[in-house]
Amino acid sequence: MHPIPKSKFKNTSQADASDPWSVISGLLLLPVLLFFSSCSTTKNTNYFQGIKNDTTLTNLVSKDFEPKIVKGDLLSITVSSLSPENTTIYNAPQDIQGSATGYLVDEAGNINFFKLGSITVAGMTPKELKEKLEKDLVPYLAQTVVAVGFLNRHVTLIGALSKVVPITHDMTLLDVVASAGDIGDKGVKNDILVIRDQGNSKVFKKIDLTDESIFHSPYYYVQPNDIIYIKPVKKKNDNTARIISYVTAGISFVFFIIDRLFK
Repeated sequence: MHPIPKSKFKNTSQADASDPWSVISGLLLLPVLLFFSSCSTTKNTNYFQGIKNDTTLTNLVSKDFEPKIVKGDLLSITVSSLSPENTTIYNAPQDIQGSATGYLVDEAGNINFFKLGSITVAGMTPKELKEKLEKDLVPYLAQTVVAVGFLNRHVTLIGALSKVVPITHDMTLLDVVASAGDIGDKGVKNDILVIRDQGNSKVFKKIDLTDESIFHSPYYYVQPNDIIYIKPVKKKNDNTARIISYVTAGISFVFFIIDRLFK
């Protein structure tokens, strides 16, 4: 029996290693692997995940509070009566702050009002000031009706959302976020920081909008000059120019190897 020449057999692993197409197919995966390795995914957290359908929440934070007037407030005061021609002077422009016109509460907590002179208003609620003005204007106007509001009260959003939002009485954190265009996938909803003035101190409070705890929190209703920091979500590392350069370099390298193998 004649021995079988060794050349008739090839080691499979050696054949695979020396097969140009095996090498090429491996190299063709290089740009794809580079592409996916250069991307990172982020998880978008939804609002109120822990609340089941058809749920009733109880013992919520109360909204029965009246804001107090403080120095620096710009007040809107509108007077009406049975004699409209006589009320015009009471509604004339007073102090101007930016684009708003109203009554500026000075450092002493006072405003100047036509006919009544200097009035101490700091520490009063808008309702209390309304009642005082209606009473004090009785000698000058018949059946006076006064409306009092704030013109320059706001909260500041920073981080994923950046906006100064004018606020009204009973405005909530959710109202503020919605008015700024919603957090969406730009920010972290379960790690929101509210910075609030309390006397000469600043209080830092973390808020989670992914469960019902917000509805029990005293920070559900915003207060003037609150600063709300919404932590931005880390953006996907999808630098287009860099990915294109990786893919281009990979393809060039593949064609270089093909050219060398088939020469």
